Amino acid sequence: MASQCFSKKDRLYKSSRIKNLFLEGERLYESPFKVIWTEVEPLDSLLKVAISVPKKRLPKAIQRNQVKRLVREAFRKQKSSLIEQLQVKNKSIILMLIYTLPVILSFAEIEDKISVTLQRLADEV
Repeated sequence: MASQCFSKKDRLYKSSRIKNLFLEGERLYESPFKVIWTEVEPLDSLLKVAISVPKKRLPKAIQRNQVKRLVREAFRKQKSSLIEQLQVKNKSIILMLIYTLPVILSFAEIEDKISVTLQRLADEV
C-alpha cells in the first residue's frame, strides 16, 4: 500500500515541467476538476501533482486556499489506487488538478469527485 503522506517529492513545482505539461499534456474533464497529465521519464516519485484554483472562479484568496487544502487532503487519502496502477504499468506521470467551480463544495463531495477522477485517470494511463 502506498504512503498516505503528501511530501515535497510528491509535489509538482518546477515551472519548466508545468509549462511542458500545459503544452504537451493530455486533458481529462471530470466535474469539478480539469486534469492535465503526461507521462514522464522515471522520477524519484511515481506521481507528481500540482493543484490550481483559478482566480477567475474564486476571486478571494481565502476561498482559493481553502479549496486547495480540501483538494490536497482528499487527494492524499485517495491516491493509493492510482499509484498501484502506475506501479503495475511501470509508469511515472505528472499531473495538474484544476478546480473549475465558482462555489466551494464540502469535503465529502470533493473526496467523492477526486475518487472518481483518479479512477478515470488510472484507467486512461
